[in-house]
Amino acid sequence: MLPKKHRLPAKEFQLLYRKGIKAKGKYGMLLYFDNSKNIPKFGFVVSKKIGNAVRRHRMTRLLRVISMEAIKGQEFSLKSGNFEFIAFTFCDDYSKLKEDFNYLLKKLLSDEKGSTKNN
Repeated sequence: MLPKKHRLPAKEFQLLYRKGIKAKGKYGMLLYFDNSKNIPKFGFVVSKKIGNAVRRHRMTRLLRVISMEAIKGQEFSLKSGNFEFIAFTFCDDYSKLKEDFNYLLKKLLSDEKGSTKNN
């Protein structure tokens, strides 16, 4: 489970969706918006389009683990911000989901340097 300091509060999901930088991948879309704190925060949206409750919770658990590994890794040595992953397609394979998530994360963090909004 994500520690509370790394969880995105529910009230920030709408702001992040409207003003955040977006990157779309095979299994979903990752949004990023800079925050003033030095702690990265993650939120996940896995709708009923993905499948039944078992499938949705499986994907959410995988995303939590992947985001914790990204926090502990080198991706956030200099970055902080709010991140939201909106799932489009179900993925039960940890390695494929991690590859897609890390690709989107690197894309967003590199795009953020020169752009303010990417639709």
